[in-house]
Amino acid sequence: MSKFVPVASISDIPAGSARAFVVGDREIAVFNVDGTFHAIENGCPHQGGPLAEGWIEGKVVTCPWHAWCFDVTDGTMTMGGFTSVDAFDVQLEGSTISVSAEPRT
Repeated sequence: MSKFVPVASISDIPAGSARAFVVGDREIAVFNVDGTFHAIENGCPHQGGPLAEGWIEGKVVTCPWHAWCFDVTDGTMTMGGFTSVDAFDVQLEGSTISVSAEPRT
C-alpha cells in the first residue's frame, strides 16, 4: 500500500490551476480540474519542462516549453501517445490534499 503525503490545502490550488510539490525524490504537479484533483510527474519527458506551469484546458496540460500535451488524469500524451508521464493517486481528507509517494502501476 502506498504512503500518502500531505502537500496542500484545497484552497491553495484553485480550479483551473496547478502547483508542483516535492514528494520523496519526485516533483509532482497537482491539478485542479473543476474541483477534482489529479497528480502527474511535473517534468515533461521531452526536455523536462515544468508541467505545473503549463496551459490547462479541461483535463489536458500543455508543456510551456515545447507544447507537448498530457492528460492529467493518467499521464498519457495526447498527441500521438508515444510517451507518458507517471500519474499519482490523490486523496482528500477534509481540506487537505495528499499525493501518493509511488506512481500508479
